[in-house]
Amino acid sequence: MRDAVSEFEKSFDSPNEDEFFSTGFEAHDKALGRLRNGTLTLVGARTSMGKTALLLSWALRQLEAGIKVFFFTLEMPMRDMIARIVSIKSGVRLLDILERKLDEDEVYRVVKSLPEIKMLPGDWATDQPLPAIEKLFSQIPPNSRSVAYVDFLGLIYVPDIRPSDQYAAVTQIGLALKRQAMTLGIPVICSVQLNREVEKRKDREPQLSDFRDSGRLEEAADLALGLYRPGFYDDEKPDDELQMFCLKNRNGPRLNYVLQWDKECAAVRERSRGLSWTE
Repeated sequence: MRDAVSEFEKSFDSPNEDEFFSTGFEAHDKALGRLRNGTLTLVGARTSMGKTALLLSWALRQLEAGIKVFFFTLEMPMRDMIARIVSIKSGVRLLDILERKLDEDEVYRVVKSLPEIKMLPGDWATDQPLPAIEKLFSQIPPNSRSVAYVDFLGLIYVPDIRPSDQYAAVTQIGLALKRQAMTLGIPVICSVQLNREVEKRKDREPQLSDFRDSGRLEEAADLALGLYRPGFYDDEKPDDELQMFCLKNRNGPRLNYVLQWDKECAAVRERSRGLSWTE
């Protein structure tokens, strides 16, 4: 106890800003606080709700701030991921970039963004077995200005667990990611597909229980976010809003906030009005 209190006193007297990592979004940082080293953040949503878009939007802003980003992408080819970053950066429609249907101005904007993106301090990997991912984590310098993203948890393969025992597999993956965050002293952010119970509710807004039935994820997480787009389900509403539900915050308030959803670029952007709709 004496050693622990002395260590706390030392950090309290001389706060270290390197322990904190901005998401690049004022709405999040003001409502829930910046990301901290040693923490695991889970971003949960149903399919096509914007999990990858959010992770990439956070990652791009952190890269531009000089933070080293390690991005484990298990869902799509690397070329498509880079196309998403180019779309976020340039504002050119993602589908047009993928299909090469660009006018002269759009070609200019895409080409202009490439040298800037190329110089960003990021590393990428597409390995799916958990041991391979843990090996790649071991290459991250401990206590460095680094952030690791995993997109998404459901595609990680655990060799020593039967495919039918999904609960045990997801639990092991969640605990492994939390262990890596604490061992390396960096934030780890992982996207998760919520269970189908969301679709059965009238409002379809995410709840913490939607992380369950697929492992003890909510126990391992320091911060659990649920994503929801009202316009995704209701054609009469504009699909331009991404609601962020704070379902768990181990060391801070549980406030919800809203971001702008850019459907054409599969991007998340800051809103000019209103940081939070709940107090």
